[in-house]
Amino acid sequence: MDHSPRSRLLQWGTLGYGLGRGAHFLAQLRALQTLTRPWVPGGFPTRSRDPQVEERLFQELFSLLKRESEEFASGRFPLSLLRPENPLRHGLRAGALLWDGWRLLRQKKSGRTAVFSEQAQERASEKPRYYQRNFHFQEDGYLSESSAALYEHQVEVLFAGMADSMRRMVLVPLLDRWVSTQGEGLRILEVGAGTGRVSHMIHQVLPKARLTVSDLSEVYLQRARKKLEGISKVEFIQAAAEELPFQAGRFDAVVSVFLFHELPLEVRKKVLVEKVRVSRAGGLIAAVDSLQLHDIPEVASILEQFPLDFHEPYYRDYIENPLEGLFNEAGIQAAHQQTGFVSKCVSGLTFAS
Repeated sequence: MDHSPRSRLLQWGTLGYGLGRGAHFLAQLRALQTLTRPWVPGGFPTRSRDPQVEERLFQELFSLLKRESEEFASGRFPLSLLRPENPLRHGLRAGALLWDGWRLLRQKKSGRTAVFSEQAQERASEKPRYYQRNFHFQEDGYLSESSAALYEHQVEVLFAGMADSMRRMVLVPLLDRWVSTQGEGLRILEVGAGTGRVSHMIHQVLPKARLTVSDLSEVYLQRARKKLEGISKVEFIQAAAEELPFQAGRFDAVVSVFLFHELPLEVRKKVLVEKVRVSRAGGLIAAVDSLQLHDIPEVASILEQFPLDFHEPYYRDYIENPLEGLFNEAGIQAAHQQTGFVSKCVSGLTFAS
């Protein structure tokens, strides 16, 4: 690693920025927990009461930020990845988020997990059965404009400002293979792309790659179109991850972020088979998702609490079935695994012919 004054300044500067950003979103999380504490012990979402768990989580958080600060210092991560949004827009959304937290709490208490507005019901009726849920107790699940508008901010608050840092772990295996080419001639697919945040990150680190952005939700995909507006080498495809409408061997890399924990086990397996099918021989498969029980046993209580706070019907099964094993089962060799805060990145290559 470069130890020049400029490199050290970048490393410590980006580390400090990450910690400050984390403190900002953590304050929003604590506000939400405090306001809802009279109705939910510990607040909503529930706060851990074990100081050892809290200490280990901070250690994992700091380790993640330190690793990515080295990526910024080396120049592999451009500083544009840290560009903040408009402060006024952010502040208005933070207020909306606190109100939305109350609405989510009411929906949680009612026990409703498959209630949709008329418009969302029409969208839901065309989706797979497992998708017809109010994930996270969100109104209309992933099928409303309001959900798409708040999603990125919600996730940052939930993970104390570490969501983007966890997402960026998926960039590392891509850069390990293609940083010198800037993505020239590459075809990269993001499955379950949501609002397109990760695809936009991929464009920033591999600007010459051709991106395909795929998601099952038309409203989230519409948000992704807006986020990636002006980028010429990008296409948007609405599709289920287990039934990708692409010819075999089309892509050099297929990635997903926070997708697998929201799928039943059999669908998870099908998604990996599809990822392999649409990848070229020796192609890269990479996924960032939640930690699983075997990764860091000391924080198992946090993982077990998560589906109780948020409607995540397939999460318990997810944390009990290691992704590494599913990768190998699908024909992805030399799977590499690295943890980061409450997430992990698993990557490997499809078997070359």
